[in-house]
Amino acid sequence: MRDWFVKWEKTIVIIIVVLFTAGIVWWSIAAYLGASKAKATSNKPSKDNAVAIITKDGTELDYPYWIMDYEVNDEVSQMRQQYTSYGQKLDPVFDELMLSYTAAKQLFDIKVIEYYAENNGLMPTDKEVEEAFDKYIDDQIAKLKENPDNWKKYLDYYKSEDNLRNLIKANYKNAYKTQFILDRVKNSVSNISKEEGLKYLKDNFNDLKSKYEEVKAQHILVSDEATANKIMEMIKNKEITFEDAAKKYSKDTSNATSGGELGWFKHNTMVKEFEDASFNATVGELVGPVKTNYGYHIIRVQDKKVFNKPEDIMDKYPEIYSEIEKTLKNDKFVSWLKEYKEKEKLGLNFLDEDLKAYDEYNELSKSKDENKIREYISSIEKIVFDNGELAVDASANEMALYINATNLLKSILSERLDKFTKYLTLKDDVDENILKLGIDEINKKYDEISAKMKNVSGEEYTKLLKERFKYEDARDFLNLKNELKGYTDEEIVKGKTELQKELDELKSKRIKVLDELFAEYPSSTKTIDYYYQEAPEKPEVALKYSENKINTYKQYLKYIDANAMFQYFGQQLREISFNLNRVAFSKASTETRIEALETLIDFNDTFSQDKFSKIGYLEEIKKLDPKYPGIDKMIADAEKEYQESKNATTTEATTTNK
Repeated sequence: MRDWFVKWEKTIVIIIVVLFTAGIVWWSIAAYLGASKAKATSNKPSKDNAVAIITKDGTELDYPYWIMDYEVNDEVSQMRQQYTSYGQKLDPVFDELMLSYTAAKQLFDIKVIEYYAENNGLMPTDKEVEEAFDKYIDDQIAKLKENPDNWKKYLDYYKSEDNLRNLIKANYKNAYKTQFILDRVKNSVSNISKEEGLKYLKDNFNDLKSKYEEVKAQHILVSDEATANKIMEMIKNKEITFEDAAKKYSKDTSNATSGGELGWFKHNTMVKEFEDASFNATVGELVGPVKTNYGYHIIRVQDKKVFNKPEDIMDKYPEIYSEIEKTLKNDKFVSWLKEYKEKEKLGLNFLDEDLKAYDEYNELSKSKDENKIREYISSIEKIVFDNGELAVDASANEMALYINATNLLKSILSERLDKFTKYLTLKDDVDENILKLGIDEINKKYDEISAKMKNVSGEEYTKLLKERFKYEDARDFLNLKNELKGYTDEEIVKGKTELQKELDELKSKRIKVLDELFAEYPSSTKTIDYYYQEAPEKPEVALKYSENKINTYKQYLKYIDANAMFQYFGQQLREISFNLNRVAFSKASTETRIEALETLIDFNDTFSQDKFSKIGYLEEIKKLDPKYPGIDKMIADAEKEYQESKNATTTEATTTNK
């Protein structure tokens, strides 16, 4: 029995989490449950353990409107579990602070809701929560009992139903209370009236039809119209049933044996001719033959959910309206919360220095204010650098923030440099006679040439293409000239030089930081990506970057074969091969070169099946390390594989010729 639980433990935990956090909306509240344990051990919360404090009109509120470190840690722990359950990998450098910041902001929203509840008579008593939670547990236990076999396994593991109930109460009561408060507030501030709902249905009727209308149908697919008409007559005359006709005549093998059943389908999921015929059909009647690229279809609609007017959604399909209403309610609640925080002037004062710095960065990434970005980078540089060199006591969080902030500045400077460079290039090459036409006439000529190109080929097409390039260059030059109207040509020339110099200096500093992060956190994918962008020539970086990319593309092999990989990702895979070969035959350390060769062998075995190159890579490994374990046998096996593949190719070619 314990083996069964070990095997299914993750699933069981997920089931319980789903059951007892059902209804939780747009943020993660489940993690908040951990706070109940922490509060129990601390009767007098200390401000020293708070990472942030909620403020009103700039004045700090008293506890419980503090965000404690244990609350953030619990929330982050839950987030990590969610990422892991979806197969996502968190970056140890660039994601950790982001998670903590996100957790603090989510807890801020939760505590604001509790603040509203407390000040508006909506805070439940302990007895109300207890009674509601007991009933909720009863309902969820009843659902678990619907599967007797699994329920028996739960009882065998937990020994009794009471033990399971007590476990749930101990771990989820605080989360349930939070959800209970949230629901009360939501019902109070974001109910959707019938008038509001109907207005939304009217304003968005066409979009709602496209999203929610659906048809349940079956079909028979044949090659020609005459056959389709003949089959339709047979069905109408009751010589054969629709289902038997589908089994006997339909070319659609995916559903022929099931009577041509297509199930329910919505708009934009079938080819247009088929969709139009199905949605316009009367339930139960034969429709067709309907011609599509696949052939001729005989259709019989079994059921429909269609709306002739907005009121139909509300009156005829309450389950659909309920889903729409829930979305409207959530949207209204989100808007209300934002407005309430602004109206009451509720803010968040970060006490934790890293979180405070991340909050500043987050605001900068939204505003993209260059001056403020420069000020922020300057303040962080004082922490990260000491006399031009990396400070000994610079933390990973501080270095990550520096890289994030300089990413913003680098993007701004690179975009400006590209504009300056393109302007200066076009200035010397653009056709002056075309410029005199003006932007409107240039656009008109460009469109005329593009239209002509659709009807010609060969030399005429090439001639028109060259002509179009002239108008395109003129258009781009005039647009750039307008964008850069605050600069003189001399300022642009000088600015280009200064921008390149600043970017080079920024690159030098970023490399120092990334080099340290790379040494401390070699598993940080984002560090490797940023480092590779700055210094692709560094062998160790190019190697790790290539290894990460190989692992990424290996995931695609679950869906497409290795041959198709080069069809879709040929350029990327060739870049990986080039990088690995560059490292393998560089002046890098022996250890790095051998790792590159090993990775090349894995790459070839996975994607290219290049048997001959594999021999060369193994022989190179032997040169670098004659005592490499099993190298002689590996070379012999590779030579044998190569010879066998060569013989197989020769035999296949001979057979084909015969």
